[in-house]
Amino acid sequence: MLRDLISERGRPPLIYTRHDGYQFTADPANLEVYETARVRVRVLLTEVRRLVTGTIAPHTVLAADDKRVRHIAVQLTAVESTLDLIT
Repeated sequence: MLRDLISERGRPPLIYTRHDGYQFTADPANLEVYETARVRVRVLLTEVRRLVTGTIAPHTVLAADDKRVRHIAVQLTAVESTLDLIT
């Protein structure tokens, strides 16, 4: 919502980097790095979610006693949660 308001008021885009924190910038290089990083994280999150819901979850139903399958499910769910926090 904040980014929408900033844009509506004609300000340069607001980005975040670990090094500089939040900053307004019109520098095309900074914007490209920020946008690329955000897209990569979202794509990865989508891929992990699809793997969990489309393959891992049904596999755990079929092999409920398989310790390895349960371990993979738990680990991928943790990865999914972490990526969700990042985005």
